[in-house]
This record gives sequence, C-alpha cells and structure tokens, in this order.
Amino acid sequence: MLCATCQQNEATVHLTTVVGLEAETVHFCKDCTPPAVVDFDLESVKRPPIIRIKCEFCGGSACSGGIIPGTETIYWCFDCGRELVTILLELLKSERPELMRTTDVSKFRALSRDAELRDWFATASHRSVKMLRERRRQDGRDKAI
Repeated sequence: MLCATCQQNEATVHLTTVVGLEAETVHFCKDCTPPAVVDFDLESVKRPPIIRIKCEFCGGSACSGGIIPGTETIYWCFDCGRELVTILLELLKSERPELMRTTDVSKFRALSRDAELRDWFATASHRSVKMLRERRRQDGRDKAI
C-alpha cells in the first residue's frame, strides 16, 4: 500500500480516526508521517476506565477525553467539553477565519497537513484549556479537584 501523501513509498504507519460511527484510515510512509503521530506516546494514554476519571475542569464524572498536543490526555464532562470546543471555535473564528469559510473537504485536508496550522491548533488547544480554567475560576464554578 502506498503512502497517502507522497504516493511513492510503502505505507508503514496506519492512522485511523473515528468520529461518531465513521472511521477513516490514512496510510503514511515513515517520511510523511505527521510529527504528532511520530511523537505519540502510547503510555501517556493508558488510563483506567473512563468511569473512574474526573473532569479536569469541574471534578464531575468525565465522559470523554483527548490529547492536547504536547501534553498528556485530559478528560472532561459533557458540559465542560462543550464549553472547551466553543472556546476553541471562538479562537478559530477570530484568528483563522479562512478555515471557517471552506466547505471543500479536500481543501480542508490539505490545510490540515500544513505545519503552521498544526502549530496554531496545538497552541490554540492549550489556550482553550487555560481560558476555560480561568473562566471557571472567575465565575466561581471551579471546584477543588
């Protein structure tokens, strides 16, 4: 199987993303594998079942989690996850409005391979987490976790 990016080398890395009930696998050679995948630390995501995990923001029962680039996995409840995504979308709209205007999936995928955009997303993800923590602290919603 050839690499999805260069279409020349044999694919040795197979990355599957799952959104809802849809799964998509992309195959990369060692030279085209995105840095976030190469640097991925499997040990950092091995955790006890999510039912025992607490939300990083409110201390409630976590229902989901994710890897914020450059950090370990963080977990959130439904309400905090929704607020976290809202903050990230606010940043996206204000700082990268061109991404909000594209509906062409192939253009979006091409943009997603852009190193500058990956760096922006990693930074924006960290900022979103900090902003949510600060909002919760300012309005008195944070709990001792």
